[in-house]
Parts: sequence; structure tokens; C-alpha cells
Amino acid sequence: MEDNKQLYILAGYDEASEAHLCHLQNLLYEQGFVGTHTKNIPMHITLGSFSTDREELLKVLMQRLSEEVDSFDVTFNHIGIFGGAKVLFVSPDMNDELLSLKERCSDSFHWTPHTTLLIDEPDVIFRAAPYVLHEFKSFVGRVNSLHLYEFFPTRHIMSVNLRDTRLTGRVREMAQEEIPECVQVIRESFATVAEQFGFTAENAPRFTAFATDERRLQYQYFIEKRPMYVFSHSGKIVGYYSLGISEDGSAELSNLAVLPEFRHNGIGAKLLNDCFMRTRILGCAKLKIGIVEENRVLRKWYEKHGFVHTGTQKFDFFPFTCGYMEKMMF
Repeated sequence: MEDNKQLYILAGYDEASEAHLCHLQNLLYEQGFVGTHTKNIPMHITLGSFSTDREELLKVLMQRLSEEVDSFDVTFNHIGIFGGAKVLFVSPDMNDELLSLKERCSDSFHWTPHTTLLIDEPDVIFRAAPYVLHEFKSFVGRVNSLHLYEFFPTRHIMSVNLRDTRLTGRVREMAQEEIPECVQVIRESFATVAEQFGFTAENAPRFTAFATDERRLQYQYFIEKRPMYVFSHSGKIVGYYSLGISEDGSAELSNLAVLPEFRHNGIGAKLLNDCFMRTRILGCAKLKIGIVEENRVLRKWYEKHGFVHTGTQKFDFFPFTCGYMEKMMF
């Protein structure tokens, strides 16, 4: 038995995420699906497994990660079955923060990030899955802790919290009277892009930083019925995006913007994850976006969030190339 023991680093969730995941698992318990998975441990994503002789080194690593790594959001969009149809799980979309944490914990890349709901024989898993399918809806969780366990038997060794440097705030629907404030957020946000690439009101009058005004947003809001969302912090709107629905049934993300002084706080990722969730709720299988092709940093950021580059187009009225990207939602 001693030879079979292994150490595991687990990524844990905040209280709200834990409660949401436990609710899904408890639905199965209430239907009589008990399973053979380990009970009485936190809901988690396994980041790596290690031999027992590395315990002291892993304790040092855990402490260092708690001092250096920020807590982060993950968007749960998937239900799956694997392990010879013996594991029923929910899974978050991969993001840069999760991948980076995985790489710091283990160099193994044979990995699917997931949280197990039930382990049992295939016939039991197939009977249990519909209950989860009926109840499951996309949601945003938060990874905020790490746990070190030994299995088997189960031994909890240590837990640490990741840093929490979040700005307090939330993504919500824009109110009609907030249109002027959103115009300012968009213009100030895109002004930094204009400055970086030399766009001006003279050589690029149709660029977002110069062309966005209250009349344009009012037209999108009242006539196009375009959903608009903001990130609000301490009563101030500091981020924005809108969604358009194309004739082919796909969604288009427009004007994702964060005020310059509030960048690098994860607000852009929160807005994008919220956009993913709402796009799926709308039933759109594809999300499209247009970017300044020369903005390689922005393109790379979208690629990290699952977008693929689909082409470019040059217009006479823009001193730059328009790049196009898309992400499949289902």
C-alpha cells in the first residue's frame, strides 16, 4: 500500500464556487448515485501528482505560490465523461492563469482541467449524466487556494490561499442613462491604441477612439437592440463591451474597453468571460471580433482566450489592416 501513495496539488475554489459545484454533486447523491470517488475533500482541479519523497519541496513550492500567484476566475462551460466512461466531470475553459499555474506545479502536459462529480462504472455514469445536464448552466468560478494531499489513505498536508488583488466590482447590464459614461470609457480606452499606432482624427476619422459618440451608442442600443455590459467599480464604469447578432446566427463582440488606469487587474478577462457566457445563453455557436491587425499584443491575448485568426481586410478609410478572429462557443 505504501508504494501506491502519491502526493497531489489541488487548485481549490472560493466559497461561492464550492457551493455551486457541491450543489451539482449533491443532486447526484440525492438520486442515489454515491460513486467511488474520494469524499470529504474540497472541490478541485488536480494540478499535478508527485512521489511522497517530495513532500518538503512541495510545501516550499506551495508557500511560494501563495506569495506570488493571484487568485483568478475560470468559466465553467463543459460537462464531460472520460476515464473509460467511469468519470463524470465539469470543466472550465482553459485560460492563461490556469495554464500558468499548472506549469508551475507540474511539467506534465497530458492534462484536462476538470472537477470530478462522480466516479463509478460506465452504466452508472450514463444514468447519472442526464441529471447534471438538466441542471448545469455556464457559470464563472474562482480559483483562490491550493491544497496538498496524500492519497491513499487520504491525508491533508497543507492548504494556502492565493493572493487576492482584485478590484471590487462586477459585470452587469448597462443602463440607458449610462450611455454618455460608456462613450467616454470607449474613447479613452481606444485612444491609447490610436496613440501607439499613430492614428488621428484626420487619418482615421472612423476609428473607434474618434467615431464613437452618444448618437452611435444610442442607435446600437435602441435601434439595433444590441446588448451592452459594463464593469462597475465603486460606482464608476471602468470597462465596457457590446454584443451584436449577425444574420448567420453568430455573435460579434464590439468595443471591449477598459480604462487605461484600471488595466492589468483582470477586468478585460472578466468582461470576455462574461461575453462567452452570454453568447452561449443567446444560443450563438460562434463569436467574432475585429481587431487592428498590427496590434500583435492584442491578437495574442485573444488567442490565449481561444480565438483563432481567420483573415484580414484593407479599407481605404483606415491606415491599418483589419484583422478578424473567431471562437467556437459549442
